[in-house]
Amino acid sequence: LGIGGRSGHKFISVSGDVVRPGVHLMPFGSSFAELLEACGGMVDGADPLAFAPGGASSRFLGPEGLSVPIDFDSVAEAGSMLGSGAAVFVGAGRDLQAVALSVTRFFRNESCGKCVPCRLGTDKAVRRIESEGGVSSALQDDLEGLSDTLAQTSLCGLGQVAVAPLLSLCSQFPDHFGRG
Repeated sequence: LGIGGRSGHKFISVSGDVVRPGVHLMPFGSSFAELLEACGGMVDGADPLAFAPGGASSRFLGPEGLSVPIDFDSVAEAGSMLGSGAAVFVGAGRDLQAVALSVTRFFRNESCGKCVPCRLGTDKAVRRIESEGGVSSALQDDLEGLSDTLAQTSLCGLGQVAVAPLLSLCSQFPDHFGRG
């Protein structure tokens, strides 16, 4: 039932700057460009700027990632994860610093607070970004260290990936951050 030798289908919940957000059933092996087309494309005909193929906890990919087949291995090879299937599309013209801060705030707010690294680390990331008015080169370096600490010491997956989406936007889109 899949495409290109892959088996099965995947329900993907699509949100962001798409014409028709919602849940779409896609054959494994379809591309993210085909998923975007199934959603009616980007709002107001904007170009896609970035997307998180597996939802907020996945690393963002740039427009070149739209050709990646929808399957776990292909998305992992592209540098992200398919996760439970919750793609988030971001259109050109969006402030990627604001997107990055929003995702990081989400993880801070969702932290159960049980483990100290996640509870304090996610809050520290948000406070630093807010106090510095964005992610500079120096702050990105600090956040990479914080992300490594969270990945190694958090008790659950939330803390282990909390800063990774932000860092993926920084590395994929340096012109939008302090490394352009």
